[in-house]
Amino acid sequence: MGCAAALGAAGKSGAEQISELLLSLSTALEQGNAARFLSLIDRSRCPEYAALEDNVVALTAQDEIGSSVGVLEQSRNGESYELKLDWLLEMRPQSRERPAETRHQVVNCRIERFGKRWKVTTISPVAFFRPL
Repeated sequence: MGCAAALGAAGKSGAEQISELLLSLSTALEQGNAARFLSLIDRSRCPEYAALEDNVVALTAQDEIGSSVGVLEQSRNGESYELKLDWLLEMRPQSRERPAETRHQVVNCRIERFGKRWKVTTISPVAFFRPL
């Protein structure tokens, strides 16, 4: 989709770049691309990164995912944003051995700028992304 390539593009406001980052996160889940999703998270700064990685890798391996994310609240603090996100996941097992599940929850997220790139430095609860 190329959203990540647009991050840091000249002329885009921080808010526009944040929207593109959120879209990239959601799209990566829908494409079953755990590596892409995790590349947008700062491994060294994100608490519970290992658990998030385990959850997302397992989730994308076993389910077809529909993902929708919207911003409920947003505040800026220098080169970072604190966000409350309205996130909806629809998970359909690839094996079809169990019923589909829908999750809807407020996810807290902190996004910080590092040079020209924005990365997620906090996302919680990580259990939201657990496999079925």
